Amino acid sequence: MWNNLAKSMLVAAACTGAHAGHAQTGSPLVGTVSDSVTKKPLAFATIVVKKSSDPSFVLSTMADGKGAFRFEGLAAGTYNLLGSYIGYKSGAAESVVINAGAAENKPLTMALAPDRNLLKEVKVTGNRPFIELRADKVVLNVAESPIAQGGSAAEVLARAPGVIEQGGRYQVRGRTALVLIDGKLTNLGGNDLAELLASLPSNTLAKVEVIANPSARYDANGGAVINILTKKNSAFGTNGSVSAGVGAGRFARYNSGLTLSHRRDKLNVFGGLDYQRTKQYRRFDSNRVLSQETRIDETNYSVTERNSQTARINVDYDLTKRSSVGLQIRGITSARETSGNTNSIVAGLAGPPSATNGLQTNGTARGFNPTISLYYRTLLDSTGGELKLNADYLTFNKRFDEQYRNAGYDLLNEEAAASALRTYSPANNSVASFTADYTRTFGKATALEAGLKSLRTVTDNDIHWENLDGGGNWLNDARRTNHFVYREYINAGYASVRRPLSKKVGMQLGLRAEHTHSGGESLTLGQVNQRDYFNLFPNVSLDYTRSEKQQWNFSYQRKIDRFRFDIVNPFLTYISPYLYYQGNPSIRPSFSHNFSVSHSYNNAVATSLSYGRHTNALATVFRRDPATNILIQSEANLSRATTVDANVSLTKQIGGAITTANFVGATYVRFYSPTMPWLNQASVGVMASSNNTVNLPKGMRAELTLFYRTPLTYGAYSFRAQYNGSIGVSKPVLKEKGTLTLTVLDPLNLQKNRYATRAADVQAYSLDKTETRFVRLNFSYRFGNQKVKVIRMRRTGIENEKNRLEGAVN
Repeated sequence: MWNNLAKSMLVAAACTGAHAGHAQTGSPLVGTVSDSVTKKPLAFATIVVKKSSDPSFVLSTMADGKGAFRFEGLAAGTYNLLGSYIGYKSGAAESVVINAGAAENKPLTMALAPDRNLLKEVKVTGNRPFIELRADKVVLNVAESPIAQGGSAAEVLARAPGVIEQGGRYQVRGRTALVLIDGKLTNLGGNDLAELLASLPSNTLAKVEVIANPSARYDANGGAVINILTKKNSAFGTNGSVSAGVGAGRFARYNSGLTLSHRRDKLNVFGGLDYQRTKQYRRFDSNRVLSQETRIDETNYSVTERNSQTARINVDYDLTKRSSVGLQIRGITSARETSGNTNSIVAGLAGPPSATNGLQTNGTARGFNPTISLYYRTLLDSTGGELKLNADYLTFNKRFDEQYRNAGYDLLNEEAAASALRTYSPANNSVASFTADYTRTFGKATALEAGLKSLRTVTDNDIHWENLDGGGNWLNDARRTNHFVYREYINAGYASVRRPLSKKVGMQLGLRAEHTHSGGESLTLGQVNQRDYFNLFPNVSLDYTRSEKQQWNFSYQRKIDRFRFDIVNPFLTYISPYLYYQGNPSIRPSFSHNFSVSHSYNNAVATSLSYGRHTNALATVFRRDPATNILIQSEANLSRATTVDANVSLTKQIGGAITTANFVGATYVRFYSPTMPWLNQASVGVMASSNNTVNLPKGMRAELTLFYRTPLTYGAYSFRAQYNGSIGVSKPVLKEKGTLTLTVLDPLNLQKNRYATRAADVQAYSLDKTETRFVRLNFSYRFGNQKVKVIRMRRTGIENEKNRLEGAVN
């Protein structure tokens, strides 16, 4: 059977649709394949289509996880279909007629009978690849990756092709990406987003979608979307799963989880609890040259322990055959403890040190992130008109408590000094959203999407700093203490129409309108900065189907890149004795025009080229305080920026047992600033990744992933090359209800971030090495009924503020 499957795939790959390319294109051919006895969908079954009038024409596809398949761009005519699945007899659907100009054929139903003789010999379960390249997005099927098991959401995103992370900010093809969880905002960015993703267990994830060109229904903020979808219940009756894992690097780590679900008739209830405990070290070295006169060398070593608990519950109820309601509640609690030491040396470019300083840091952070979402969905008429209403409310409460003890020594004057500093920083942030989305198909081809959205965000950060005096009393430090509140209100509406222009060309036109009112208030300084602006964001997309194997897409989008909420806070934030962060209350959002062209061949090779022109570009800048030699990091608007990205992806199945997904991308980002010319430097960086899975005997799977990025320069940063790799093996146990997974992450300990930063009179070289070499052993077990039924996926209104809210920089 494996040989037959491999042969059918090789035949389909070798044949072309040239004969059909001159005929009139018909409607899509869709259908489902299932077990003839149990009626259960056969996930990833192979469907081969042949043309009755042309024996040389052969085309194949693989059904999705729900047994559904689809053929696009077939010429009008008569076809024969053959369905095959391991352990089943082949089934056929003959003389299927596709008429020219029809909107869509009646869906086919193919039922395959179990092959009892074959089942006695071998039992094989189909697997979906970890990385899927689709026409409009890249999908990571997290459950299919042995390496992902027992890890975190942050580790999964690090393996997404074409995705770059820097300081908790993600980019796709050079564009800032919104990171969503089940279509909802968590209202986090920077370090806070990094903490959340590190605390979210990968065992709770179903898949990750990377959408490079989102439609008008997505918020205009950011040029791309990364949507993290958590697991949902898809089986009748009562069922669940348990998981547990252990791991070790320099320190031990643990994880565990439990899910329970019940589905019957109109009611579907799903819930879960997960716990994760990690502990890892971080080394950060920095060498700074100031005004070609002074050198400051800093070495930091810290250990961070994280404990997180995730609880979630979903309830869906069908009111009628046309309407349903649902409730989703998720809460994440996290606790972090960090201890570290920083040693600093101040010296001239030549000669012995003039001063030294030792800093001891101890801190804790507590966070609570509950989310509640309500939805209502109804079909309005028999033409497919649908209305969805969503109401979402999210809060993120956190508190940092940290103590700093300095011991400095002036070697020139032979004077010693000691000081102590502490901070407690509570923050209360909330997001409320309401959305209404309407979809309808007019006639047989034109589709309409339209909707309204209202979003309110409030961030309240109260940072207290105290110094220890000679009498042992803690006194308020007025230079650093501040209380800052930011409020933002966005009201938006959108409409998007998609229709064919010819038999091979389709067009989508979209327009989004957003009105924003925002205000930042420093209660400490008595300063208020308000803004009020209205913008239109059009997008156009053209699809050209040259043949059954080749498709082209051309798109244009206007986007806005909003700043993180903490950036408008003008106060200084302490990071180390010689490094501070300061907000910019005058910061403005950036706008961009984005163009892209993409091509796909045979659902295996995908190429794209994109260009973006940004005004008021947001960039990180550094400056030196000449009185103290402290380096201050901030954000600024530069006059403009240009981004260019080119990508090639290849996915291929070899011999039915090996699946390989490879990605190569080049990126170029250049800022233009007449007042800070050192930010205008840029170079092309190339990133390559390869993910390979092998199906082994007895249901075992092995996975190998490799990553490499060449040096890259843009703005204030020049990054050196990065590279790493990981391996994993999984084996089914306990009558295939359990899975045992062994993973080795970065076995050669190669992953590190090395970069240089530039300013007017500052040149800094840094090494940031967070522990990445771990061994993990994970076990999962499924129990209860596993009969799958298709479930609804839904989006909610909170979907873009998570990349913007960041508390104090740590």
